[in-house]
This record gives sequence, C-alpha cells and structure tokens, in this order.
Amino acid sequence: MENLKIRKIDVEVKGQKIIFDEYYKTDIEGNEIFDRDIEIENDKRLYDIYKKQNNLLTISEIQSIRNKYDLNQKEYAEAIGVGEITVHRFENGSIQTEAIDAIMKLSNDPSNMMFLIMQNKKNLTKELYEKILLKIEELKILKKHALIELDKTNFSKLKFSMVDVEVVAKNIIDIYNKRVDNLVQEYEVIPEYITNLKLQKLLYYVQSYSLLLFNRRAFNEKIMAWSYGPVVEKVYQEYKEKHANEITLEDENFEDISEGLRKVVEMVITTYGGIEATELIDFTHEEDPWEKTKINSEIKVNLIKDYFSKVYNI
Repeated sequence: MENLKIRKIDVEVKGQKIIFDEYYKTDIEGNEIFDRDIEIENDKRLYDIYKKQNNLLTISEIQSIRNKYDLNQKEYAEAIGVGEITVHRFENGSIQTEAIDAIMKLSNDPSNMMFLIMQNKKNLTKELYEKILLKIEELKILKKHALIELDKTNFSKLKFSMVDVEVVAKNIIDIYNKRVDNLVQEYEVIPEYITNLKLQKLLYYVQSYSLLLFNRRAFNEKIMAWSYGPVVEKVYQEYKEKHANEITLEDENFEDISEGLRKVVEMVITTYGGIEATELIDFTHEEDPWEKTKINSEIKVNLIKDYFSKVYNI
C-alpha cells in the first residue's frame, strides 16, 4: 500500500532559499515512488510561497481576480493585454514578472479594468468587450455600496438575538437622536433628528448587516418594496402621522437589544445615518433586493443576504 509522507527541505527559487514541506509517496517497503500529480502540486505550493514572499499575486489571487469578471483564462489575458498562454501558465504555478503582476493587480479594481479594456479594445470581440463592460458597471456599483470596512471575526463572539421590529426601531431612534444631540453639543450644529423615511432605510440596513454578519434576522417582520425603497409597514404605520417631520421618543422605557444587534445598529447609524434620506432611496434603488422585487411585494431575506454577501465577498 502506498503512503503519503511529508519532509521539510531547503529549496532555492530564483536565488532565494525557501524552507518547504514537500509531499512524497513511498511503497510498502519505504521506497520513494514518483508521482507526477504530487510533484506538480509541490511546485505550485513552492512557487506560491515565493510569490507571497516577493509580494506577487498567488495562483488563487490571480484566479480570484479573473473570476470576478466571469472570464476564462484566454478572455482575461486579452482584456489585460498579455499573451494568451500567459495567464494559463501563471495559474499553473509559473512565476510572473513584476511588470505583468502589476497589470493583474491593476485589473483588480473595476475602474482600472475599464482603462485596460479600452486600451486593448482592438484585440477584443464586440461581445467580449460589452460583456466585460457590463460586469465592470456591476462591480463599480457593488464597490460603491460597500460602505463599511468589515472584519467578520470582530462579531463572532458577540451575543445576537432577534427581537420585535418595534424594539429595533425604538433603539435606532434612540441611538440616532442621541448621536445628533452629541453633535449639537460638540459642534453647535442645527439638530436633524430621525424621520420615518430615514428610519425605514436604517431598518432595512440593520436587517441586511444582521443577516450578513450573524446569519440571523434582526426582526421577523417583512420588508416590502415600496416606490421609495424598502419599508417595514408595521413601523411605517406607527410613525406615519409624523409625515416628514422628525421622530423623538416620548417614552424611553423600551427593551434593550443584544450586544451583537446593538453593534450592528450603531455601525449602520454611523455610516448610513449620515446620508440624506433621499440619497438612501437612490442607494436602495441600485441594490438587487429592491431592484429585483416587484413593487409592493416582500423583499425576500435570502435576496438581501445574497446581495450583501456579494458586496462584501463574504
């Protein structure tokens, strides 16, 4: 029976010494057996170590950039203006030059990719050019909507519990308005407390980030796709008499929320809370959950989660 074993060896790659865990096979008597597939994988892992140590893109990083644009190796090579076989070789372990590595890193940003395909347009078919163009526009919108710098590990140990939507709404109103009070005291600005329109958008984003970071709903109430964006009708009805006026809480005796949900609420208010309500409407109109839902229908939870997972690539 063959055995897979590991040995630590010193290898020199382009004049650079690397300590490397090499895999190899032996037969039942302990004699080493040549295995081409294992040798190929050894080379890939070895060259990836070299690439990391020299700030070059690894195999998986090159593949990730290419897959971002839904391109095969040939299409990606044509788009960035390198030889057709070049990307294939790099994804199979060959070490790229710094010049080509710089081009591939450049292409990771959709705006830079736009420049590259315009530069190489003469080498692209009309269909391929338009395909990449559409993908770039989609990615630029996704990038625009990634407003928060997220580290999912920061949330993994926080307790999270779903509560009634009215409890979430009151906590949003309380935290938002206290933040406004602090700004008034510190900078002597004219206070602008929360309105029903902004509350609806913040509820939607609290639900979105709860699903993204905790895989849990903040509340169970349906979010509907109204013409002015996502709305929780139960909360809308409660505050509709305020019209476009500011909402303040007359009774501050309401239920606390878990530390995880509070973290999400504070994070959403800090980012989305500073955006004008009318701009938040435009924001939600650009996002798949509202855009792909029929007006006055429920925005499905899975659609929200899938979209924000795509935005943050989590």
